[in-house]
Amino acid sequence: MPTSVATLTAILLVVTLTYTQEKAGTKPTAATDATLIANERALYDAVAKHDKTAFLSMALPSEGIWTTKGGFVPMDLLANGLDGFKLTKWEIVNPRVTWLGNDSAVVLYAWMGAGTFYDQTLTTTLASTVWTKRNGKWLAAHHQETDLTR
Repeated sequence: MPTSVATLTAILLVVTLTYTQEKAGTKPTAATDATLIANERALYDAVAKHDKTAFLSMALPSEGIWTTKGGFVPMDLLANGLDGFKLTKWEIVNPRVTWLGNDSAVVLYAWMGAGTFYDQTLTTTLASTVWTKRNGKWLAAHHQETDLTR
């Protein structure tokens, strides 16, 4: 009988913890989708303006990664090299949000623009950024772009 009580107690504990975690998380909504898309635009705006402070306020500095043609660059190192971006124009086209859980999502879109990154010509790309919620704030955890060729 004590084993049954312990098993029942364990099951109730798991159910209670699961319910509490689900209740505490951010439920995906159209408003949150709009916030994440606005954050994506603000992140790229910080890149275009070489605004290190704004960029780092929206990214996981040491954990986050920005994928470039040259490889994986930690967000804090990229922030130190934002002057390598020379964007003459840019826009995010047809953004979509795909939820990975209550506190993480991927913003997917086509990036269209003109300019260079350390003398490499930037072209139209398919881009995505993984956003995660930390301490109540949405932060970019990983960004990647895939060049579209004709």
